[in-house]
Amino acid sequence: MTGTLSVVGKVLRRLRPHAGLFAVAVGQVLLIGLLELAKPWPLKVVVDDVLGGATLGWPAVDRLGRPALLVLACAALVTIYTLLGTLSVASNYATISVGQRMVNDFRAELYAHLQRLSLAFHSRREVGDLLFRLTADTFAIQTLTMNGFFPVLTSVVLLGGMVVVMLRLDVAMTIVALSVVPLLFAAIILLSSRINRLAADARVKESALWAVAQRTIGAIRVIQAFTTEEAEQRRFVDTSSRSLDANLRLYTFQSVYSAFVNVLIAGGTAAVLWFGATHVMEGRLTVGDVLVFTSYLASLYAPINSLTQTWGLIQGARAGAERVFEILETAPDLPDGTRELARTDVRGHLRFEDVSFGYDPARPVLRGVSFEVQPGALVAVVGVTGAGKTTLVSLIPRFYDVTQGRGLLD
Repeated sequence: MTGTLSVVGKVLRRLRPHAGLFAVAVGQVLLIGLLELAKPWPLKVVVDDVLGGATLGWPAVDRLGRPALLVLACAALVTIYTLLGTLSVASNYATISVGQRMVNDFRAELYAHLQRLSLAFHSRREVGDLLFRLTADTFAIQTLTMNGFFPVLTSVVLLGGMVVVMLRLDVAMTIVALSVVPLLFAAIILLSSRINRLAADARVKESALWAVAQRTIGAIRVIQAFTTEEAEQRRFVDTSSRSLDANLRLYTFQSVYSAFVNVLIAGGTAAVLWFGATHVMEGRLTVGDVLVFTSYLASLYAPINSLTQTWGLIQGARAGAERVFEILETAPDLPDGTRELARTDVRGHLRFEDVSFGYDPARPVLRGVSFEVQPGALVAVVGVTGAGKTTLVSLIPRFYDVTQGRGLLD
């Protein structure tokens, strides 16, 4: 739970540039929640007041008569659904727009950071894995906002409003309806860590597939020269199978999780229907009241179910977001200096003083190298393959930092 909240906190900080559009989206979500609360009431008016002969208690409306009241209820129903449809389109546009802008910002941030990291970092990483993080894992920030925050907000608004209305209709039935909620949230707590582990494993194996494909296609000339196509094909198929198996385990567990939630919801629904029918037969509720209550019951469990499903999505997205933040929080191992060097200050006087270097500091490949090159001089570096010529030249533009000694320019 703490890890999830930490990731969500980092994501929400990246909402600041889009605060205006985000506020509009939140307002639309709140309006949709209010309209969802109003949906069952036209049906109650038709059943209790138009068909049952009861009165609303509003003199101006009661004087209209049953035919006019029926038209009014039907018009209200159409109006509510029209407004809901319009707001849903606008809300989807706003939430998706916020999510996509955040993805673009997230990608730009990661791309810029990758370019600041040294060649030593890139030599330790698979290009395919970095590409997967840059293109696929960055979508996690959209999932956490569009499929995480907004469904949770909608569910909370609906839950609060429905509980208030349902308590006014029948306290005992409301308590029965809510009795499954602790079990649902217990399921979230118990099963979410397992979902996160499976999601992280699926991400790692899928990025490994990208790495194999990128490495193979990039080296196709060498593969064909040494006729290793069949071996590479077996390696690719094996990696692909492991990736698909990991995703199958994730989807299967999510399906079991959803089925368990649905069984709990069905038990709560059955209990409420029994209590509702009993109260109608005892005269404590009208048929319209039960219709409103059961309509709210379906809508009550929908946001609870949405919360449980959303939590599963959040756990899956968390795995992707953590992989991106892992790179973003990797400090450059070539810190920038404090001196600004103008182009006119560069003459080209190069001096190495007792320089040693190793890609792994414990295993140096250059030891005690000292030389000096005057501006304008032409120098050739020669030696057998593997002697360290490329490594030595890479130290000059500071693709790597020396591990001992000093490399000086001018």
